[in-house]
Amino acid sequence: MAKRLKKTALPRPKQREGVPRSTSLQGRETEIALIDQLLDRIDQGGSNLVVSGATGIGKSAILDEAKSRARECGITVLGMTGVLAEVHIAFAGLEQALRPLMKQAKSLASRQRSALLNAFRMSDDAAASPDIWLVALATLSLLTEGAGHKPILLIADDAQWLDEATRDVLSFVSRRLSSDPIVLLLAVREGFDLPFGDAGTLRHVVPPLGNVDAARLLDLQAPGLSRDLHCRFLREAAGNPLALVELPRAIQAADHGEGRWLPLTERLERAFCSRLSELPDVTRTLLSVAAENDGTSPHEIMRASEVLLDGSIGVDVFAPAISARLIEFDATEVRFRHPLVRSAIHQVTDVATRKKVHAALAAIIEDQDRRLWHRAAATIGPDDELAVEHDLMATRVLRRGALTTVVEILQIAAKLSSTKKARRERLLRAAEFAAVDLGRPTLVEHLLRGAEVDGSDRLSAARVGWCREVGEPQMANDPRKISALIGFADQAHGAGAKDLASSLLVRAAQRCLWSNASSDVRASVLAAASQLELPELDPRLIAISAYVEPLQQGGEVYVKLQALSAGRLGDPHIGRILGSAANIIGAFDLGVSFLAESNAELRKQARIGNLPRVLFAQAWSEMEVGDWVGAMREAEEAVRLAEEVEAPYGPRRPRS
Repeated sequence: MAKRLKKTALPRPKQREGVPRSTSLQGRETEIALIDQLLDRIDQGGSNLVVSGATGIGKSAILDEAKSRARECGITVLGMTGVLAEVHIAFAGLEQALRPLMKQAKSLASRQRSALLNAFRMSDDAAASPDIWLVALATLSLLTEGAGHKPILLIADDAQWLDEATRDVLSFVSRRLSSDPIVLLLAVREGFDLPFGDAGTLRHVVPPLGNVDAARLLDLQAPGLSRDLHCRFLREAAGNPLALVELPRAIQAADHGEGRWLPLTERLERAFCSRLSELPDVTRTLLSVAAENDGTSPHEIMRASEVLLDGSIGVDVFAPAISARLIEFDATEVRFRHPLVRSAIHQVTDVATRKKVHAALAAIIEDQDRRLWHRAAATIGPDDELAVEHDLMATRVLRRGALTTVVEILQIAAKLSSTKKARRERLLRAAEFAAVDLGRPTLVEHLLRGAEVDGSDRLSAARVGWCREVGEPQMANDPRKISALIGFADQAHGAGAKDLASSLLVRAAQRCLWSNASSDVRASVLAAASQLELPELDPRLIAISAYVEPLQQGGEVYVKLQALSAGRLGDPHIGRILGSAANIIGAFDLGVSFLAESNAELRKQARIGNLPRVLFAQAWSEMEVGDWVGAMREAEEAVRLAEEVEAPYGPRRPRS
């Protein structure tokens, strides 16, 4: 685990308790007080604060104020910002934050250092899949080592758009800060319930400004407004600080006093767009490229713009956009002042131009996966060759354990498919990942509807049945579904999909146990399994026997489990069902072995969504063999993981 440092060696931050400080933020006294409290007490131990709120409500401004106050206290500030276009790039956010600490990476344990460098593609072995647990440990080690010299404020803005791997690492780190002078401050857009911290984590929703504070902010930003415009801005901004700040800058009273307005967010985007019209053509092109790019490199943005303009440009073309306060620019990054600026530019750029922008980015970007993403965005209509390349990208991403991204890539490949059959196959693959590994039934149904499976395609119908079955809680007591599962297994077997057929029968056998099915129903499951003509030591056949007849066939199952325990299985799913089968017949010593192997393989593959149910089963077997310490450890981790696993369609639940 990460090295823990003695707090007595830490420099105490400058204290401000009882000393009021001025701030440029209107109506945010509560938020500033929360931040001051955390910073003033940072040398007493770490803490987390999750700030959430609507678009434009001022979350980024609050974070900027926190950065300023931390630096005044001699606290090191590390930061990362989520970008929607970078969600599919594993560890992109983490690399932003750890960049200043990478010189200390040489002091890490060798496996941690190797995993971290691998995650950032900074090693010769960059093709290998990084172990996300080692990356998380390496991150925690770097932070605690750095905090031994100066306390650290770690900030994550727009955390809902951080890549999945970075969010997993932050979740890991957020629960292990109590002993170190580290404050983790996250800003999350409303509508995203990200699993950071624990029950003791401070969470604060930033509200709209009250009438008095909103009027004061508007007066500061746009003194001399007519009464009508002043009242209209207050009414339509509805306490949103970004609207109060940006609308007066973009709208001239004489020309737009009676203009039509869209709903608030779109009105803000239109305000940003009216500022765009004042910029030179080359700068607008540059901003269009920056808006569509999934990176922040000025060099990339300029090169792609040169492709579009068919001529060379200099860094001076950024100047008008900087003066208009649309972007922030330095030697290494171009960042929009707010995500709404990016959205506004995207919205006003016509589809044909956006396609050209993506084609230009695809032409200059060297990273294979990023280039493919832009090629797909630049494509009009089907492209089967590009769809196949996305299939290969999904395989690469799967090795990194980013299963959410795998589902997204397969959906893109489906859109590129020229035939209904190819589109259906890719959407069914995506649905299987969403069901088995992610546990997102709403997403599964969305994908299955898009697959448009009809009854004539018996194999696809069986796959649909499988996806819907594994999306339900395992302990669901509905014996009527057993016959349906047998029917799906028969369809799969008839289509040559023996592996799917056996998996369906495992679920049917499990339902026999949970629902106390009749002997006739149990016999029908065994009969269906015998028709598959599986090898005697096939793990699924063994599991079916254990679940259907644990007493009558327990002895035979035990002998077969012993035979399989001598070798390495490699597949975490097989290890889980064998471990569960061992538990069912009371062979808990074998259950510990199989489940521990499944546990280790899932961690290696970063398939965190499947871990809780394996850990629960492992805890049961460890308790039965007398390993109470191990059982408690696995159970606590299972509960923690089950609570923190997140999905955009709602919280996942462990299927155990």
